[in-house]
Amino acid sequence: MNLTTYITEPAGLQSFYEAIVATNETYAPVEKLGKFDYKQIKTPPECQPDSPIEQTMSIKPLFFPKSARVMKYEATAEGTDVTDTTEDPLAGKRVILGVKHCDARGLQVLDEVYKWDYIDTDYQKRRENTIIISARCEQAATHCFCTSLDYDVEQSDAMDVAVINGLDGKVYIQARTEKGEHFLKENASGLAATNGSALEEMKKQYQAFSGSFRLKMDYKEINGKMQSRFESPAFEEVATNCVSCNTCAFVCPTCHCFKITDERIRDEGVRYKSYDSCNNIYFTLMAGGHNPRPAKYRRWRQRAMHKFVYYKERFGVNLCVGCGKCTISCPVNISIFEVVNQVSNV
Repeated sequence: MNLTTYITEPAGLQSFYEAIVATNETYAPVEKLGKFDYKQIKTPPECQPDSPIEQTMSIKPLFFPKSARVMKYEATAEGTDVTDTTEDPLAGKRVILGVKHCDARGLQVLDEVYKWDYIDTDYQKRRENTIIISARCEQAATHCFCTSLDYDVEQSDAMDVAVINGLDGKVYIQARTEKGEHFLKENASGLAATNGSALEEMKKQYQAFSGSFRLKMDYKEINGKMQSRFESPAFEEVATNCVSCNTCAFVCPTCHCFKITDERIRDEGVRYKSYDSCNNIYFTLMAGGHNPRPAKYRRWRQRAMHKFVYYKERFGVNLCVGCGKCTISCPVNISIFEVVNQVSNV
């Protein structure tokens, strides 16, 4: 299927967004206290699709909620009555505007684990019913390194529709999936399709963007070296300052560890599925009291090895998209980029 690229002006892009919001359930970055989080909006002025990447939270909670009810139960004289929770509020048809391309890639990475040995039908339904419109960054932030990882940032199909602000002042809106193509045919009636010259302008924008990165790595070299670094003493050094707050996992677009907890009052209760982290000292605590990762450096080793070795071995992709969110949010400034480079070069 040939995928279409449309050309417009900034005002045309705004009209495009207005048409989408008017006819679709729409989520977009909304500012609060200096941070941008994805919230449902009713009008475009409520949001900022081009929000700064270093201040923008992940879209992960729209697919894997921070905490969600799994079921309800009630103890009766006949036994325990288990019922499903209310209808999933995130499962309806919707559009997400202003998604960062690394964040969209994070969903592709998560897709692998959610369709692996167990099919998470809630996640799958949310994915199927969502149109992702991604605005490509114009400049790398301080802690970004997405172009150094194992995916094609320029031609990524992680989003359904890519929005690219050309260096020529034009805006290019390009379908990247068949779902995106159908969506644009229905919602881009006021936009003009381009000819081949658009590809050259989009290429120029990408070259300017890729040249703005401070951080660069050879991911193949890192993947190869990390495989033999399990016993490296460098893990103790890089983990020294970690306070085990788990913030890195909670803001990460690809971390997917969770815990199950019950809240019960008398004969009724609710079961929740909530975020957890391998950096949590209780994450591997067993019922008998044994903990195979009691030391902080072992937990950090697990995090780094999972990101750049274990997930890659199982699914063929790194469990890191180079967004820098973990570094930005870390209260003690630990950088996953610096950790894997330091461990790899010891």
